Amino acid sequence: MCTAPCLVFADDNVVQNAGDMIRESTFNLNFRPRYEHVRDVAFPHHATAGTLRSRATWTSGRWDGWEFLLEGDNVTYISSEKFNNTENGKTRYPVIADPDYSEMNRAQVSYALEQGKFTVGRQRINYDDQRFIGGVAWRQNEQTYDAFRAEWGFNDRLSLDYTYSWNVNRIFGPDGADGNIGGPVNALDVDYKIRPNQTLKGFIYSLDFHEQEQLASATVGLEWAVDCDTFRWHLRAATQSDIGRNPYDYRAEYYNAEFGTKPVQKYKLTGVVGTEWLTGDDQWAFQTPLATLHKFQGFADKFLTTPVDGIRDYYAGGSVVVSGIKIAAKVHKFYSDRDSQEYGNELDLVATYSITKNIGLLAKYATYDADDFSSDTDKFWLQFELKF
Repeated sequence: MCTAPCLVFADDNVVQNAGDMIRESTFNLNFRPRYEHVRDVAFPHHATAGTLRSRATWTSGRWDGWEFLLEGDNVTYISSEKFNNTENGKTRYPVIADPDYSEMNRAQVSYALEQGKFTVGRQRINYDDQRFIGGVAWRQNEQTYDAFRAEWGFNDRLSLDYTYSWNVNRIFGPDGADGNIGGPVNALDVDYKIRPNQTLKGFIYSLDFHEQEQLASATVGLEWAVDCDTFRWHLRAATQSDIGRNPYDYRAEYYNAEFGTKPVQKYKLTGVVGTEWLTGDDQWAFQTPLATLHKFQGFADKFLTTPVDGIRDYYAGGSVVVSGIKIAAKVHKFYSDRDSQEYGNELDLVATYSITKNIGLLAKYATYDADDFSSDTDKFWLQFELKF
């Protein structure tokens, strides 16, 4: 999260009067066609999806600190519907959670000062690396929040980010049974810069859901992050317990340690190694239902809900740039937290290339080799992105 110098919004696209907010507004288009294939041995059929997400974004000019934003999304199928989109009842196929729909993705008004910004309405919210609160932008339907958000920098060292959300618009589409989660969400991050390259963060996330009550929880944690010229690392720990109407009476812990190198030399080589533990007690486990879960514990998405025995993820990877193509790889070894059972292994590969500044290409592959959890799974994606 940014400190005070990063929270200077008021000079961005400033106009002289209220009428210029319309005349100086911007309009952007984004198209993201994607092919996705899933082979999961637990299902009798492979899943194949061709989807196109179209997005239009209008942003007003900023006058006297005020700014308005409207954004609409549409997802259309451009191939046969041989997959379970979570709404169509095709349960003989693996899930590809991209229902077709049209909706208002964002509709927000913001007010910016030199030290901070306030935003209300349907908005995108990503806290830090999105491990606890995120937008799940990988799926064609982004997760957004009907919320009030306040970002404030007190000085060069201390800043906070607070969100109150009354409804979460999930990735399963506006008409899906799991399309929304209602109930108050309170999220607070407080950052303190110990040194220019070291940050101590405290966070509290209260998810008092009135729907899907088993996910109602309170999480309190700390993170210490160091970011140097050639390397970075962080240590993070949190504790979680049930609140509200959650039927489970539990307490669980979270631990994460990661070390990574910055891009070096001609080919921008990087490396990363780490471990992440989410504890479980055979009844319930540490959960992060609002996270961008696809970023963590493997692209095969086998652990979107933490198993009741918890999980320990040991991972290592790296990336390199060759002829303008960025190639990244990561391997995971998964164990249960309770009794150290071998869940399985996973290999993830990604290649990205910018054809022009407005056209990008992505190819991604994940293979999960099951031992004592779930089933062998392979996933492949090919995606274009066009921006105007």
